[in-house]
Amino acid sequence: MPILERSNGNLYYDVCDIVPPWQDKETVLFLNGLSIDSDIWVTWLPTLVDRYRIIRIDMRGFGRSFVPPSGSAWNIADIAQDVLDVMAATGTERVHFVGESTGGTVGLHLGAEHAQKLLSLTTVSTAHRGGSIGRSKALRDDVKALGMDAWSEKVMGLRFHRDALSEEMHAWFHDVQRNSAAHACVDLVDMLVACDLTEQLPNIAVATLIIAPDDSPFVSVEPQVERLRAMPNAKLAVIANSRHGVSHSHGPECARILRRFIDNH
Repeated sequence: MPILERSNGNLYYDVCDIVPPWQDKETVLFLNGLSIDSDIWVTWLPTLVDRYRIIRIDMRGFGRSFVPPSGSAWNIADIAQDVLDVMAATGTERVHFVGESTGGTVGLHLGAEHAQKLLSLTTVSTAHRGGSIGRSKALRDDVKALGMDAWSEKVMGLRFHRDALSEEMHAWFHDVQRNSAAHACVDLVDMLVACDLTEQLPNIAVATLIIAPDDSPFVSVEPQVERLRAMPNAKLAVIANSRHGVSHSHGPECARILRRFIDNH
């Protein structure tokens, strides 16, 4: 299990590289969001691995990466540095970055502050302005009020339409989510709500794909359109009949959209 050991907290990552050695290849790097891990991307990989080297990172606080102590100050720049540290450890100069939810917000920060590290940027179910996130107060408060098992059950209904997942996919996601550290969920939501990247959007010139579910209770389509209009080189793909967890429920469809996009960038 690849672990990047650091004094400020160890990070789990995975590298998949089955591109024939005689072919040119670029790297796609995936970063997950709240209360899930990097295995959320596994259904995307078959569409990509013939041409692209893949790096998946468990975001700090979740999965197999380190969990900051309760009350730690979370900020986007630190998580972005986690990405840069993994890139350095794997000898990766530039990536097609793909982030879901919080992972996408980290990608926007990278696009604004470290554009030289990106070949392209893809955000999925992502907010650039914390004040636009729906149900954010209930999302964090329910962690304490309900406990992680009941909280996860409630959130599953907000992430996915009924019958959007197989029983096995539903059980896996719920299990990872309910076993996340409660304080990490609360602290991450607080960080997101305080984040506002609106002023940076016009300066993000890297080619950007915005993948948006049509029915997320947390990040509606309207802020995605706002970002499309503000960014100079962005395009928008709206996935029908999907909620916030579109990365999991519609992975192969999203991957095909991503493949067409990055093949041209």
